[in-house]
Amino acid sequence: MKTYYVDETGTGEDLLAEDQPVFVQATNNFTSDEADALIASCFGGIGSAELKYNRLARGGRHHDRIIAFIRTLAVDPLRVGAWVAHKEYALMTLVVDWWMEPLACRHGLNLYKDGGNHAMANMLYSCLEGFWSPAFRRKLLLHFQRIFRTRTMERYEECRVLVEKEKRRVSGDREEILRYFSLSFLLLGYEHVINVPERVLDIALTGLVQIGHAWNGRQSGPWTLVHDQSSNMSKQKWIWDAYSASSMPEARFEAPGVTAQFPMNVTQTRFGDSLQEKQLQICDVLAGACSAYLRFDRNDVEDQAYRERLREAGIDSLILAGLWPSTDVTPEALGRKGWDGNVALEWLTENMRAKAPIKP
Repeated sequence: MKTYYVDETGTGEDLLAEDQPVFVQATNNFTSDEADALIASCFGGIGSAELKYNRLARGGRHHDRIIAFIRTLAVDPLRVGAWVAHKEYALMTLVVDWWMEPLACRHGLNLYKDGGNHAMANMLYSCLEGFWSPAFRRKLLLHFQRIFRTRTMERYEECRVLVEKEKRRVSGDREEILRYFSLSFLLLGYEHVINVPERVLDIALTGLVQIGHAWNGRQSGPWTLVHDQSSNMSKQKWIWDAYSASSMPEARFEAPGVTAQFPMNVTQTRFGDSLQEKQLQICDVLAGACSAYLRFDRNDVEDQAYRERLREAGIDSLILAGLWPSTDVTPEALGRKGWDGNVALEWLTENMRAKAPIKP
């Protein structure tokens, strides 16, 4: 049975935590012997029972070893990978998906055709900064995050008032931008908020799906997935189990950056102890290195030099895909001309509906 391992950094539904702006899920399919050999060659003599990136990188004392580790992984990038997300931008895409797309759908507009949802997220993310500031964009997104995390009328009203008050203050293009946010308050209302599925802001499942399809595309299964037991993935495991089930009908959906092939050939998913399974430790170090590489908010000389060394070691070749800000808005620039994501979504909805757990 083939096995791949997954661990993540920057978890949870708080997508605006200032100390964790980047989310990374890392994966590998090393055997136990291969993992032992890799750790011994790159981190031998450290004297720690369990490798953790944060401890290794503290003060830069083991940067040379981390660079050597990344260089070794980059020799055979098909054995490893990382899915990355800019968390504030990811939140913008989720606001589009759960606040604007339902309204568009109700009025007959397919926002998933030709990448319209991605175009809208890119446009709004850029315009909120250009017409206002990064601070205002963050403030607005924080209010929407509070709505979807708490589902309370109080948070709903706070967000609605913020949007309406600012919309009355501005005019022209700025008023038009805020109209995208305000219409759902008027036409969908609070009832829509309380009916949105739980944990919609947890992007871990999104990354896990892309990682699963990547492994299925690299090698035919059946696969076992081992996920670090300390992650939040257990809260969404039923969705993953339903999505990856061998009982799913055969189907194939070509999408930009990933081919979704069903069934996924994952026959078992279990939670592992990173102290006992060193493949999970490798995931932790890779995830931490990718996060450091993408922390462009850290601009001192040492951080810039470290990022450059990671780049030279080949870390870019280990990044599978992700969610990252872009100014692309046309179907051609997005690589989504003629693509309709709604086809796959409707198929998944139909085939997963019966697998949802019954609430007491």
